[in-house]
Amino acid sequence: MKKEFSKLVASATILSSALLISVATASAAPALFAGVSSSVSSNDSLKSIGISPYEIKDTLTWTLDGSKTDPKNTGFSVTGGYGNVKLFAKNTGTHSFRIEVKHDYKNTVIFDQTVQPGDTVNPINNNDSPAVPAGNYTVQIYGGKGFPKGEVVLKSSDTQWPKN
Repeated sequence: MKKEFSKLVASATILSSALLISVATASAAPALFAGVSSSVSSNDSLKSIGISPYEIKDTLTWTLDGSKTDPKNTGFSVTGGYGNVKLFAKNTGTHSFRIEVKHDYKNTVIFDQTVQPGDTVNPINNNDSPAVPAGNYTVQIYGGKGFPKGEVVLKSSDTQWPKN
């Protein structure tokens, strides 16, 4: 029994060391080989050893300057396989506003969030509640009587975002 436990501890130690060396090598490689072209990215290296980094595909960064009552943006789309979407919204104005992110064809609303003055929201949708279809989206801001001011960022990933 003691011999089996020793073998198990030795195997775990070797595996941990190999993982640390692989991660250190992957993160140090860009600095060591600056200017050298490579067909394997550090993300590929990490995925090959079972670590799933975030591969961001589609991004929308939108600054609300307070000049429109209900601004609309049609510049966000989700590529197939990248249905894990994260929303970041910050309200720097004096009135609350509501953000709606709706699929253009299916009319599926993947986010409907209200942001109070001075607050930040950061919800995620990991292709559930509801599912996130690939395609184009309209991001609509409803400001009511106010003029929305702040920032809205949307990012899609092939890897699920951690639950907040």
